[in-house]
This record gives sequence, C-alpha cells and structure tokens, in this order.
Amino acid sequence: MPASSAPEPNSQYLDRLLRRGSFAALWPLFARATRPAKELTESYSALQHLRPFLPASGPCRVLHVGDGAHARTAALFALKTKAENISIDPVLNVPLLEQWSREFGIRGLSWHKARVAEVAAQLNALPEMPVLVTFVHAHLPVDEVLGQLRWDVAFTLACCVPGHQLSRRHPALRSGEDLSVLSGGRQYQVLVNSERAGSWLTAAALLPAPAPA
Repeated sequence: MPASSAPEPNSQYLDRLLRRGSFAALWPLFARATRPAKELTESYSALQHLRPFLPASGPCRVLHVGDGAHARTAALFALKTKAENISIDPVLNVPLLEQWSREFGIRGLSWHKARVAEVAAQLNALPEMPVLVTFVHAHLPVDEVLGQLRWDVAFTLACCVPGHQLSRRHPALRSGEDLSVLSGGRQYQVLVNSERAGSWLTAAALLPAPAPA
C-alpha cells in the first residue's frame, strides 16, 4: 500500500481571484509587485481567515499594519467587504492610492502614511466598534504592535520573519499552514484579544474554518 503523500501548496486563492470581476481593480496595485502571485495569495489568506469575524450587521474596522507602498491588503478588503479599512505604513504611495480610489470608485479605504506607533493613539480614539488587524507582510513585532492598539481579532502570516510576525503572547483561535498561500512563509495565526472578547466574537469563534470564497 503506497504511503500517503503530504498535502502540497495549491493555487486555489489565485484561481478564485482571477475569476472575480474585482481582479481588474486589484491588478494595477498587485502588478507592481516583484512576485504578484505571492502578494495576492498572502492578502487573500487574511481575508479568508478573518471573514467569520466580520460582523454580519453593524460597523467594523480593519487596520492593515505594514501594508506596503501600495496598500494591497487594505485594497482587497475594501473591494470585498463593507468594513472601514485603514492602511498604515510609512512608505505608502498616497498619490497612487488617491488616483486608484477615484478611478475605481473605492469606498471604505483610508490610510496613514506613518509608523503605527505614531498614529496608535489616533486609531484608538476612533469610534468604538469591532476592530480587526492584519499583519500580512508587515515585518514588525506583532506582539509589540498589538500592545499599542485597541483590537479584537488579528491575522498574522509568518512571511519572511516568523520570529517577529507570529505571536507568542496572544491565544490563537486558529493556526496552521495555509497551503493556498504561494510563498514559503505560509504559517498563519488568528489571534484573539481575550480582554475584549464580546458576544459577536464568541459566536464567530464557534464557526468552522471558512471555505474559500
């Protein structure tokens, strides 16, 4: 009897994105990447794993920390969700994002061209609502950054620096290897802030892991 082979990486996220009408809007941002497939699938992984924690009704805010010059993860969330998305990075290309938002009629996307520590107080002072955080390729110490923010659920991907981007402090509701991410650093965690766990979060945590959409 042949030995069972381990699951292999797959192109499921990329295939789904290529079939969506929203791909035309995403491509101008992702085409600028050295490895577009890597960037697309990393950002889509964040969307997939945070979907159960986006409230079905009522407002929600997603902070995209270390989102890069082109705010790709925030852009994907702005196209695919009704959340209020804020991209935070000191190298954001603001003229490009302004032009892109006008061209494609983007709503639900704003940004801070700054380090997260410089705007943390401003972000924490925003109106109260569920707050999600993404660290897709932030190259930042996740635990240190989360200690500065008001947040409920966070997604982090190992990317290039797992020693920084995987939490050692916060409980992981879900974790593992996302084989639809087309890069070597495909370990992920969905973290929960146990100090802020509300009823909406409790209900979401009981849902099965999301199927690709």
